[in-house]
Amino acid sequence: MSLTFDSDVSLNATDAAVFLSERDVAGQIPINFVTTSAVNLQSACFGDNVYEEHAAGKCISNLLAVGYRHFIVDIYWSPDQRDWLFCPVSIPQDDTVVTVSSTYTTATTTTTDAARATVTETATPSGSTVYELGPYRCSKHLNLSDLISVFHDFFRTYSSELTVYTRYISLNLHAGASATTPEKPASTITGSHLPTGSEYISSLFDDHLSSYIYMPSQLAAERANLNESWYEVEDDYKPITEYFTINEAANGDQSTPDGWPCTKFLQLAKQKRLLLEYGTIDPQMQDYNLSYMPDIIFPQNYLTSTISVSLDADNTLSTSGCFYNPSATTISQANSSWAQSNYIPIPSAPTRNMTLTEMSLVISNLTACGLTPTLNTTLFNQTANSAIAPYTDISLSTSWAWAIGQPADAASSSSSSTNGSIDRCAVMDLTTPGGHWHAINCTESHYSACRVQNDPFTWQLSPSTHTFANAYSAGSCPKNSSMAIPRTGLENTYLYQYLLTRTDVLDPSSENPVMTKVWLDFNSIDVESCWVTGGPNVDCPYASDPQQLERRTVLVAAIAGIVICIIAALTLFVKCNANRRNSRRGKRLIKGWEYEGVPS
Repeated sequence: MSLTFDSDVSLNATDAAVFLSERDVAGQIPINFVTTSAVNLQSACFGDNVYEEHAAGKCISNLLAVGYRHFIVDIYWSPDQRDWLFCPVSIPQDDTVVTVSSTYTTATTTTTDAARATVTETATPSGSTVYELGPYRCSKHLNLSDLISVFHDFFRTYSSELTVYTRYISLNLHAGASATTPEKPASTITGSHLPTGSEYISSLFDDHLSSYIYMPSQLAAERANLNESWYEVEDDYKPITEYFTINEAANGDQSTPDGWPCTKFLQLAKQKRLLLEYGTIDPQMQDYNLSYMPDIIFPQNYLTSTISVSLDADNTLSTSGCFYNPSATTISQANSSWAQSNYIPIPSAPTRNMTLTEMSLVISNLTACGLTPTLNTTLFNQTANSAIAPYTDISLSTSWAWAIGQPADAASSSSSSTNGSIDRCAVMDLTTPGGHWHAINCTESHYSACRVQNDPFTWQLSPSTHTFANAYSAGSCPKNSSMAIPRTGLENTYLYQYLLTRTDVLDPSSENPVMTKVWLDFNSIDVESCWVTGGPNVDCPYASDPQQLERRTVLVAAIAGIVICIIAALTLFVKCNANRRNSRRGKRLIKGWEYEGVPS
């Protein structure tokens, strides 16, 4: 039986607001420049070498629920089972009489006649069966289809505008080892032992997730004619063109050789939720036909540019992999397209809490440098199905915008006003490492962050301080600039570093510097926890919570249905009444057709 999405965890309101607000503020940034969170399933779900169905389903579900976006998946082709397994060993298919015990700790050992492999079969507490093959304990049928089934169920469960995020899967292909020698390299797979037809990975994804997949052919078609693709939607769904190359034909049609759609276009306009790519491929699987149904999966490492990262002696992130360049003014000078760390460096620390804290700081530095952090470690020797808390902390650490605990609940904030709703405006707090954001009282006076034209990395400061409402008014920013907000972690770093150079208003050595907070074009004045850009009078596009949005959607659909029924009834009534009147008129035949009209 295929697995389903089955998570027992969820994000709290503040964490959900963090992910949603970051998604929306980056909505027009091409997806290749938006940092996410990457996790290796081998480490997070199978670090204990146990490949059991129900535990795997719970693990994958938990990782999806707490916000991981990019999944690195190792799968093994078993020519014996004709299937893609998570288990590194191909389980024998010989007809062997095996007695399955009723507890997890007892087992019956059998020996296959064909392969002479010692196989131990046990029953787990959930009732499934696992085989002990050397150091591995594997369910016989835990396969790629189970992963696909969990994702499909997850996409159906989380389908409202508030909960839609694009996911990525990188597939590393391996050959399953022989059960006789489970710890030795697998044999090369050739000829009839290779997958065929419906066994191809692309076919499996196409059968169950095709409506959610953004495909290579779609990218190619959209790149070839931007006027009829990315430019054909509302302005808020168009990508920021400063992030890619644009070519214009004589007739005015525009195209791009390297652009990607933005998140709003992909997730909301096109309703695509998944991109697939091939990752590493073992030499034993070199004969696998990657070109079978090529329109489903992007070529090897098409969605990943792996960057080597390391820590300096003081446990700080080395700058060698950082895309922040003080002299950069264009994307080509700080091109972080699909940049992803090769791993998350783990500092040495004496306690679990210190390790997690330091690791979170490293992750924050990675996203500030324009990198997607990759978790390829089994945290504290526990997989995410049994101990999701540390994995949740790592996922939340990939947030590049808000400080810890922010955005604070406006209703509980310490406002001097009786109206707590005014504590709903965002500032970059220069006293926070990295320049993370805080939600503060909208009536305070601060300088404003002003973007020069639409350049990603060029900022200026308003000439004077204002309240949030006045900061957004005309003339508050220098010429050729406007009040704005960083849209990625790397953009945030450029603004933060620029503000630190403004010693005319910020004296780092002073105990009471003039400027410690700077207004950003971000507020939740209309609806608590709904953060929007565009000034103090912009309405929230969502309800205050997903449930309310869904109830509103159902209500609108119900009302529309009632209206349609009323219109249909009225139409039928009018038509029947007209027919009744017309039936009193004379009829005549014209060329064999019965014609209704006034008698002559």
